[in-house]
Amino acid sequence: MINTCPHCLEPLNLKDSQKEKIQAALDKLTPGSLLKLGCPRCQKPFELKADGSLPKGQTAGPVNLGPRPASKAKISPPPPPDIGWLASGQIQDQEVIEDTSMALILMNKGPAVTTVREAFEDEGFLPIFAENTEDALDRMQFTPFAAVVLHTDSAKEGLEKNNFHIFMRNMGMNRRRNIHYTLIGPDFQTLYDLEALSNSANLVISDSEMDHFGLILKKSLHESQKLFGPLAEAMVAQGRITGSIWLDIKVKAEQKMKSAVLKDLLEVKG
Repeated sequence: MINTCPHCLEPLNLKDSQKEKIQAALDKLTPGSLLKLGCPRCQKPFELKADGSLPKGQTAGPVNLGPRPASKAKISPPPPPDIGWLASGQIQDQEVIEDTSMALILMNKGPAVTTVREAFEDEGFLPIFAENTEDALDRMQFTPFAAVVLHTDSAKEGLEKNNFHIFMRNMGMNRRRNIHYTLIGPDFQTLYDLEALSNSANLVISDSEMDHFGLILKKSLHESQKLFGPLAEAMVAQGRITGSIWLDIKVKAEQKMKSAVLKDLLEVKG
């Protein structure tokens, strides 16, 4: 298994648990198949052969997975659900996921969860719920989420000491500027940009305003698109990135506008 990205050459920083999950997926590969992964830093995909090496023509850092437990060779557990979609041979499923902006949501169960889920679905996102901080960090390692939501009720040790918030705050800008990060909690002042900026977020929402979450999210996405969209377009034109959430939002907004105009025309003709 490689430990550096073959594109940006940055360390993948794999945990032992993540190495075991990837090895399990490699063990499941059929002859000639490849396992598709994504770099958490540059977001470019790369593939691995069943032995953990890169296909011919690609180079990367040294192989180092460490010794494998003897029991792993005898038992082939089912691949974990958070990386099962990465396996080669599932081209159609991969294309569906790659074409859909995903939102990672980390918050305790309650009525607000349904509100958040429905709001993101209305904006064309696929909501994914993390069970806890460790699960959220594992999912962020290889999945290019376009939006992230953290409720302070899941950060019992305090927001500043929460490992997931620290991860988001320290994320490299090449990836961070392509993610809409929302913080929810009782002490936030809704849509207060200065408070969001001080917490390395795009949006802060008070629990008292959660009934209006859908409208607030729509406004924040629109304003963020106006801010980051021109930069994303320039970076795509220069070949520095291949896509951006802000370009996707612009395209979706244009499609909705065209649909609305067409609907009005049809009603007038009718």
